[in-house]
Amino acid sequence: MAAATVSRRNFHLLSLFCLLSVAASDELQTLLSIKAAFLDSNARVFDSWESSTPVCSFSGITCDSNGFVKEIELSNQNLTGLLPLSSICQLKSLEKLSLGFNNLYGRVTQDLNDCVSLTYLDLGNNVFSGSFPEVSSLSGLVSLHANNSGFSGTFPWNSLKNMTNLQVLSLGDNPFDRTPFPSVILNLTKLNWLYMSNCSIEGEIPEEIGNLGELIELELSQNYITGEIPRGITKLKKLWQLELYLNDLTGELPPGLGNLTNLEYFDASTNRLYGNLSEIRFLNKLKSLQLFQNQFSGEVPAEVGEFKNLVNLSLYENKLTGQLPQKLGSWAEFHFHRCV
Repeated sequence: MAAATVSRRNFHLLSLFCLLSVAASDELQTLLSIKAAFLDSNARVFDSWESSTPVCSFSGITCDSNGFVKEIELSNQNLTGLLPLSSICQLKSLEKLSLGFNNLYGRVTQDLNDCVSLTYLDLGNNVFSGSFPEVSSLSGLVSLHANNSGFSGTFPWNSLKNMTNLQVLSLGDNPFDRTPFPSVILNLTKLNWLYMSNCSIEGEIPEEIGNLGELIELELSQNYITGEIPRGITKLKKLWQLELYLNDLTGELPPGLGNLTNLEYFDASTNRLYGNLSEIRFLNKLKSLQLFQNQFSGEVPAEVGEFKNLVNLSLYENKLTGQLPQKLGSWAEFHFHRCV
């Protein structure tokens, strides 16, 4: 009986070993087909991608404890060509696909939905064409980078609704169709980085932006945003950078903006904002303050002169009066564009 048990155990181990060996061989062929898709690339990273080399020793490849491909890190590698997603998404343990800062072109196909284990996807800074595919199956994503990559048409906003673990969403600098601020984003409460500058957002910023209390970076510049800066933004107390420039915002700085005491970079230039700058006096961690080309009036708060980290200040083309704070610029190397 004992001998039979040992025999069965050995049989199962041998079967498992055979299955793993077959799977490893399949992944080798998959990676070699990916390499072949980028034959036109001047990419030294593929020098190690040979059939005689273990897959886990390929440059840019990280494997899990079972020897399956877990990560592909090929950003900024001079890759040129169509994105071979039908091959890439055969790697069923793939959690990270990083292909940013290359010269990938053509359409990103619906095959992307087969990469169901992805938690990190970076296709940013390429030259794709067409629309971004609907990706509802990628519900485990934590980071999605598709900025500055030539995508157009309507972005599939509803495909984000199940990505409840999403922390980084970077879609800016794409000529999408004009759309109101997508309500689905307001439920992604784990977001800490939201980059949606220059991607054709129109209308008002919803008050519910205050739901995104983990945000440290919020960039909505160079859009078609109207209305006032919502008071909800004042709830984002972890914000480090707030970029709202080159929109059509009106009204005063919202009461409570001074609550954003971690803010280091604030740019609301080239809008139609007015009123005084009293809320600014509490933002003593600011390194850069850009409010030029608005209609602000009154004096620059004296407290701004005590901002020891402030190195860049632009307030020109407003209706400001009075003297600048005496100590302004005395704490660090300082660049000031004068008021007009």
